[in-house]
Amino acid sequence: MFLKTINLINFRNYQELFLNIERPKLIILGDNSQGKTNLLEVVQIFSTGKSKRAGKDALLVNFNAENAVIHAKILRENANDLNIAMMIRRSGRRTLKINEVNMKPKDINHKLYSVSFMVDDLNIVSGSPSSRRDWLDTILEQLYLPYGEILTKFEKTLSQRNSFIKSCLEKDFFYSNLPLAFQEQLSIWDELFINAANELTKYRYELVTKISPLVEKYYQDIAGEALSLRLEYLGKVLSPEDLKADHKLDFIRACTSHGPQRDDINFMLKEQLASDFASQGEKRSIVLAVKLTEIELLKEEHGLQPILLLDDVLAELDEARQDHLLEAISDDTQVIITTTHLGRHLQKWSENAQIINIKAGALVEYAKS
Repeated sequence: MFLKTINLINFRNYQELFLNIERPKLIILGDNSQGKTNLLEVVQIFSTGKSKRAGKDALLVNFNAENAVIHAKILRENANDLNIAMMIRRSGRRTLKINEVNMKPKDINHKLYSVSFMVDDLNIVSGSPSSRRDWLDTILEQLYLPYGEILTKFEKTLSQRNSFIKSCLEKDFFYSNLPLAFQEQLSIWDELFINAANELTKYRYELVTKISPLVEKYYQDIAGEALSLRLEYLGKVLSPEDLKADHKLDFIRACTSHGPQRDDINFMLKEQLASDFASQGEKRSIVLAVKLTEIELLKEEHGLQPILLLDDVLAELDEARQDHLLEAISDDTQVIITTTHLGRHLQKWSENAQIINIKAGALVEYAKS
């Protein structure tokens, strides 16, 4: 699998871009705020249908336009090549064509696989629980095709249950004086929520259990010593009794108090919570181990090497960790790196890499010094 071309019209700060990728290693040079990360964002959309950076599609469209078009050509061994074109509208409505055939927007999933390593990912260990849940969901959506629909179903059910509770409160019905008919409706929403939540939890728990020894293995390689590291999923299978015990609290908070929407993941280094006790260097080694694990999982599941996207992250790693990351990347991995300059480590790659310059959302000629 090789991403051969990226063509953009009115995407972010790009009015028009036609990029032909000639080598497995692509280095994108440019100052900050020129559009380098926007190119990686396009690859993420082709991988998962989602952007990590944009809460709504309107943000993906150039401010001078009403819609954007993104196009990619993907070369595949032992299969037909893919030409994927998506129109993204400010309204949020998308249209998708794959090899000139109209498809549903969700059909973009599992056509391309990628692993992103960005500066924000360095906060996976010590950031908010929601950032860890998002990280887990992103992996699962690329690993297992049904997971996207399972996640959507859960989010819809959660929203509907919360809306029902709020509608009761608007009628001045609290849990203590909830009419029988509303109690019966609450029981129905409880059952729907439990089914959706437990299906989601099953996937998350099984993945954390599976990756824990792999992350530990990569971490020990990076650290150069046999330090213990394990991941714990802080969530459980819900029962009707669990939700009933929370009913009063749910009505006080006007939302569902417990469930996968509040679950978390602990990184336990040397049997201590890494977010509290690990050094910055140790935390960055953990995240690096996580990213190498993601690559291994996707290759194992699909038999294809995912594209590795590195967004200005090398500058945040010390030389030893830069060395480990770059040496761990196999020759058959397509890598796209953004950077403001070619540091010592990237100089090693520059002879065998395609290098482009981005300035104000446009390709400019790269001049070797």
